[in-house]
Amino acid sequence: MATRVSEQTIREIAERVSILDVISPLVSLTKAGKYYKGLCPFHPDKNPSLIVNPERNSFHCFGCSTGGDVYAFFMSFHHVSFPQALEELARRAGIALERQRPGVSTAEEEAHREALELNRLVCQFFQDNLKKSPGGDAARKYLQERGIEPAMISLYQLGLASKEWDSLYRYLQRHRNLIPTACNLGLLTQRKGANGFFDRFRNRLMFPIMDGTGKVLGFGGRSLDEQGPKYMNSPESFLYRKGSLLYGLFHSQRSIREQDSVILVEGYFDLLSLHQHGIPHSVAVLGTSLTSQQIDLLRKYSRRFILVFDGDEAGRRASFRNLPDFLEKGIPARVVYLPEGEDPDSLLRKRGGQAFQSFLDGAAPLLDVLVREKMRQARATDRIEVKAALLRDLIPLLQKIPDRLEQNLRIRAVAEEAGVPEPLLRAELSKPKGGRQAQIPPVAAPSGSACDWPAEERLICQILIQFPHMMTRFKETAVLERFRSAAAQKVIRDLEGQCRREGGLNLSEILALQQDPDVSRLLASLSCRQDLEDREAAGALEDAVRCIQRRDLRDRLSAINSRIREAEQREQGELQNQLFLEKQRLIEEEKGLLS
Repeated sequence: MATRVSEQTIREIAERVSILDVISPLVSLTKAGKYYKGLCPFHPDKNPSLIVNPERNSFHCFGCSTGGDVYAFFMSFHHVSFPQALEELARRAGIALERQRPGVSTAEEEAHREALELNRLVCQFFQDNLKKSPGGDAARKYLQERGIEPAMISLYQLGLASKEWDSLYRYLQRHRNLIPTACNLGLLTQRKGANGFFDRFRNRLMFPIMDGTGKVLGFGGRSLDEQGPKYMNSPESFLYRKGSLLYGLFHSQRSIREQDSVILVEGYFDLLSLHQHGIPHSVAVLGTSLTSQQIDLLRKYSRRFILVFDGDEAGRRASFRNLPDFLEKGIPARVVYLPEGEDPDSLLRKRGGQAFQSFLDGAAPLLDVLVREKMRQARATDRIEVKAALLRDLIPLLQKIPDRLEQNLRIRAVAEEAGVPEPLLRAELSKPKGGRQAQIPPVAAPSGSACDWPAEERLICQILIQFPHMMTRFKETAVLERFRSAAAQKVIRDLEGQCRREGGLNLSEILALQQDPDVSRLLASLSCRQDLEDREAAGALEDAVRCIQRRDLRDRLSAINSRIREAEQREQGELQNQLFLEKQRLIEEEKGLLS
């Protein structure tokens, strides 16, 4: 039965897990005063715009506005739900999740937990088959012949699906409640016209496919008797989505970050051989072309991609398939073409890791390779229309380069290589798609959103988040009721309430109280701003308070002037005199604020 974790436990986990410990293995951070900064993993970032505030356990990117607490970073980076992030961070914090009130969590969350537990059990079952069962002799011999060492077998939790039709089904009899889930995940298939089930994976070497936190989401199986397809993966399900996962990422993510480079190969054994030969910053796609989701996942770790392809014509064509995506996302991908008939696994076994590294060192920029290929084809023909078509093939790619300096240099180089005037090529590039200029309406900030906060109210929120000990001083000014933004007013009341109850500020709890995601992002941003030192904050708070007081006085003066004009029109002399006295008092009060 699904259960809910108490708010107190959620806060305790956020307090115990340092956001630096979560982010620093994934993003290279440098200290900047009391903050840390680095390249944002959520958008193409060339100048460090990610700021981490360890004191408030928060982060914010001033480039793409992504921000929040330790939960928000973990969920965004690893593409997981809040319950998944909670479980993993609780494990890191050493906190047992004490759940309460059965039936509160959604059915989807319960199904997800059951599926993960099932895959954990099945993974262990396959591992035991490979290690201990008599039927595992052939699989162990096969791995030995492929040069896979026992340490790699254990690290990657390789296993065996036996030849029997119902080996896994019989094992799951002791976990009968999980059998429907096993069918949903494609581990079991119901017999047609009969009761019972049979195993989908049979006589196959099994590769568990994990997410970035090490949880098994699916399996890949390599046939040991050449019956059926050579390789077979788990079918798509609510848990396993092949296009958003990469084999080996769980074990390689730290190395990718340290090397600031990732090598992409095709097969399971290619990946295992690379790791075994001392090249661990590598991952494998799961039997399909690289997807946009996989690119987004990898670029959080590094933007230096090295693609490894066969050197034949099909391999060269396949290498260019993702070039538009790479250019649009600001990824300077490079490519290596292997000798004909070789793959990374075979080449590593024949020549070793050092020789393979020399291939990687010679990787060429993918766009340069394509440009050279198009120019070669253009020089090989005398037909003008073919030359023009080959050159026009490059125009959509050049348009996708986001960096204007790089784009200009590329345009100049292509024009020189093609032997056409640079202005002519630029004219082609500037032509709107579809023959007419697209009209893009301006995007207005939604009324009442965080973007509408007056600057002085935003500054006060920033000061009280970064320096909560100034809350008492702010309360003494009694200007909160004069705020124009109801959202800012609510935030400060939340801050004041927490400081009063707990004697300090827990930003994670404040963010959790906000209903508007714009407000949450703004608060994370304010917690990471670096424009105020402690010694300056008191003066800045006083200035912001005075600004609100002067604003309030001007509003009241404007209202009195309107009433004076109205009283004059109605010939209400006595009321006019009273209003003039009130106006004079407000003017004196305003002078006092200006002095």
